[in-house]
Amino acid sequence: MNIAIAGAGIAGGYLAELLEKKGISPDIYDGMDHGTRCRYRSCGWGAPKGIEKYLAEVSLDFNDYILESMSSMNFDGLVAKSPLCTLNKPRLIRDLTQGARLKRQNLGQAEAEDYDVVVDATGISRAFLPPCRSDLTLPTLQQRVVVKSLGSECLGAGVYGNQIPGLGYLWVFPLGNNHFHIGIGGIGLARPDALLDRFYQDMSGRFSFTTLCSCHGSLRVASPFYSTPFYFKRTRKDGSTQVIVGIGESIGTVAPFTGEGIIHSLECARIFADSWPDYKAYTKSVLARFVWMRKERETIDYFLSEEGKTGPRLRDRWRFFCNARRSGIGLPLLEAFKQMGALTQWMKGPDQNF
Repeated sequence: MNIAIAGAGIAGGYLAELLEKKGISPDIYDGMDHGTRCRYRSCGWGAPKGIEKYLAEVSLDFNDYILESMSSMNFDGLVAKSPLCTLNKPRLIRDLTQGARLKRQNLGQAEAEDYDVVVDATGISRAFLPPCRSDLTLPTLQQRVVVKSLGSECLGAGVYGNQIPGLGYLWVFPLGNNHFHIGIGGIGLARPDALLDRFYQDMSGRFSFTTLCSCHGSLRVASPFYSTPFYFKRTRKDGSTQVIVGIGESIGTVAPFTGEGIIHSLECARIFADSWPDYKAYTKSVLARFVWMRKERETIDYFLSEEGKTGPRLRDRWRFFCNARRSGIGLPLLEAFKQMGALTQWMKGPDQNF
């Protein structure tokens, strides 16, 4: 059986390694150059330390990729314990595809005809699958910045939502050597660059900021439930059947509240490999494993509705608390409920001109 993986990112590269362990050697296609300094899409490079077990399965050492630990994070003024860290994502992707049958070109429709199975790991573009049943994407703007303290204070990791006039947040992720990823993502933000400039201006008495690069992007936060179908079958020109199946962000395995996708892409690839070649079982397992993403998506839909302008419901606050606990963030229940309110102040904020 001939298999092609379209996309050599986290999901595609990891799946290639898992299939190799099963004695299956797929061809991987990736000709994307996103025009950024690192050649990859806008991404904070943040992930929980729980990815260590996934990397160990393909003989990679998690410690080889850590840039900075984010053992504590500032959430709109509340500092909480965190299991998060920043990873050298470009190096991780290179190592996942090292030794693989990698072709530095995009998989075209003509080339795809030669394969019995095409795995769509193209992320936000979802190049081979039909449209999601109900897509939802979150635009982002991120900058790599050199930060210097004007005193003795150190800039720490943080996520800030109470200053964002839209359904989203601003993040500050340390990369080491005074380098940071500082970005903003939100639904309905007309001028994210103005928001970043305002953040730098507000901090200008304490830190200096030198921007090295800047990139726009989008995240699919639709959830797997609303990103179906995950696969379909088509008849090729010679009359044989071809299967197109998606993994990772192409099928919505990104946390709608936080935008975290690295660990969920790894887990999705693992489910695919474990289910191979039963696509129905794969679909069922993904929907069951990430059912919480469906609930988070429904909370976002609620906030975007007229009814949601009245503020978060109890279930929405509970989902936010569960999200923090799922991520291993030590946010007390009462504070999590308060933070949910802070993250939704955009509904009654005056700065809608941004």
